[in-house]
Amino acid sequence: MDHVIILARVFEGPNNGLAYVLAPIEDRYKVVTTKNPYEDAAALVSKGERVVVLYSLSTPTFVEVWQEIAVVARRFPVVAGGPHAMGDPLTLLRLGVKYVVVGDGEAALPAILDREEGHSDETPPNVLTVEDGVLRAGRRVFVELTQRTYSKALGVYPPIEIARSCGYRCAFCQTWMHGPVRYRPLENVAQMAKTYVGVGRREIRFIAPVGFLYQSSDGKTPNVEALVALLKTVREAGGLPYLGTFPSETRPETVTRDVLSALRSLLANKRLSFGLQTASERLLRLTKRGHDVSVVEEAVATARAFGFTPVVDVIAGLPGEEEEDVAATVRKMEKLIAMGARIRMHYYVPLPGTPLWLQEPRPPHRLYQEFVKRWRKKVEGYWEEQMALGRRILETYREIGSYLSRTTPSSTAS
Repeated sequence: MDHVIILARVFEGPNNGLAYVLAPIEDRYKVVTTKNPYEDAAALVSKGERVVVLYSLSTPTFVEVWQEIAVVARRFPVVAGGPHAMGDPLTLLRLGVKYVVVGDGEAALPAILDREEGHSDETPPNVLTVEDGVLRAGRRVFVELTQRTYSKALGVYPPIEIARSCGYRCAFCQTWMHGPVRYRPLENVAQMAKTYVGVGRREIRFIAPVGFLYQSSDGKTPNVEALVALLKTVREAGGLPYLGTFPSETRPETVTRDVLSALRSLLANKRLSFGLQTASERLLRLTKRGHDVSVVEEAVATARAFGFTPVVDVIAGLPGEEEEDVAATVRKMEKLIAMGARIRMHYYVPLPGTPLWLQEPRPPHRLYQEFVKRWRKKVEGYWEEQMALGRRILETYREIGSYLSRTTPSSTAS
């Protein structure tokens, strides 16, 4: 019996999520990339092939393609994973998606393919599906981070994921939903780094919720020895390690003299990114950030003392933000700039699965707008685009609610 063909829906951009989930199985299955999954699936089926259509969804991607998903899912088996699927699986099921991955995709996708080929009738692990009108959940499985992170089928070499899940519970984030914190073993990082360097990718970046907590014993205290070993491993493979900057930003509590004195000569990056988010102590508590404002000043001073440019993240428009919170945040940002920091401005984006989901962003405050104009050379980020995105997400969910109220999508779950 021939294997099912995987139609991987690719988008403009890196498609890192697809690379992660395809890497463990692409040597055994044919993977075809597509930007028009309905037509491509129909063409393959007309030749007698069996297909599954695979989506890796962030929320910004979902709001652009939800109607496409609904159309494709009426006729073909659709697998949806990624952060949006984990945050709001039920809407995807109501749109007709056959399998929604709500945990580690490396365990889910092989089992889904086995089921589609008739080798199993069990609900795949880390998956929600609907059978005969009944919601069914597969068992939860947490994988070790030993699978390769690059996809030969896609030609995508993403940053190497060195940690999954997070010991913190920030209310605007869903990273902690990934279960227990796990770290990629050092010997596996070494293998990956050699592969990346071998294909000409010497700049080695990492994915971690908190970059400087790699191999932390408690998920909150830096393991300096492990951090040094990580960076040395990449250097020995001929790579240039970037850690504590995108996409492995860190937390201000981890930017200490002990950490930076050990890492300074090994890091390729001269920027360190960490979050203030707001200078309102009240909002820091409400959003469960787990630190106060003073630790951010200490981190900025420490970073500067060791020759790094601190880049401080701030989120404007948090639900519950009042004028005094805005004023305090603007004053603090100006002080941090005077200390040598740059500010990376964000605007609150409501994301499914987070405690703040569906809470409206606060209207843009003039004090933020004046601050950005006044300090435009010291401020970066896409906060205006994020304002538009937040509005679009909420508008899309209203559209989906209307669509579902008059439509009963038929999934391919049978």
